[in-house]
Amino acid sequence: MTHQDNDWEIRSLQSQYKETMGIELTGHQAEKILLYEAEKSAGTSSFFSAWEELDYEQDQFQEILTPAQFEDYLSGKPARIKQIEESLIEHDKQYLPQLSAAEDRIVYYQETLIPALQKNLMLFSPVFYSVQEKIDFLKSEYKKHLAYSKKRMLVKHYRHSRTFQPTVLKIALLQHKQACLCPDYFSFKSKMDVPTKAVADYLLERLSAISENLLDALKDTLDQLKDFNTRNTAKHLGELRGWHTTLTIPNNIEELMLTILFDPGKYTC
Repeated sequence: MTHQDNDWEIRSLQSQYKETMGIELTGHQAEKILLYEAEKSAGTSSFFSAWEELDYEQDQFQEILTPAQFEDYLSGKPARIKQIEESLIEHDKQYLPQLSAAEDRIVYYQETLIPALQKNLMLFSPVFYSVQEKIDFLKSEYKKHLAYSKKRMLVKHYRHSRTFQPTVLKIALLQHKQACLCPDYFSFKSKMDVPTKAVADYLLERLSAISENLLDALKDTLDQLKDFNTRNTAKHLGELRGWHTTLTIPNNIEELMLTILFDPGKYTC
């Protein structure tokens, strides 16, 4: 940044603060605030919630502003908090169609998909009797993963949305319930420790021996699920047109690991 650009930014910030808060910044104060804003915008994997950012800003500005200026700054904070809350409430309304789609999806899972999977997999149970202990271990670890994922989701939601986005929360809880009914192996795999991954890889190898027969048995059920998802999306969100990015499955055998973890009665959500 050139000296001329920096001078322009300082003058612009001084003008902004005078117009919006009635605070007349010195050049030195404006320069410090610009440094604060640059630090705040720096790329990172950690993010403040809106309220945390305001609190951090308050601490920084107390060091930059005079006592009288700081009082003026604080007087505007309630309005900024109200703006945050109103924005969250308004944004939450946009998720009502997604909530309806998620609710219909859960009904389909409970009434159609789960009974169909139970019927499809009944004939394959004897194949895994010899490794049942390993399957039980993996299911127990998946149950822990579900509990951890739910807690992490709730902490993140209440940190960033508090009680102002109930629709967003309902969708997240329904997605969690979906992972209980029909296990999400790929989410689980990304969080596995070394011993759990070793057991999963062993069972994946065993599963590969019957993968073709298993895929044949599940074909109609999975085709019906795909058709339902297409109809459900069109009903609530409209038909998707043009080019869209979709999540690709690394391979069909890994996709079939849901049959190892499948146990609707074990995972309480």
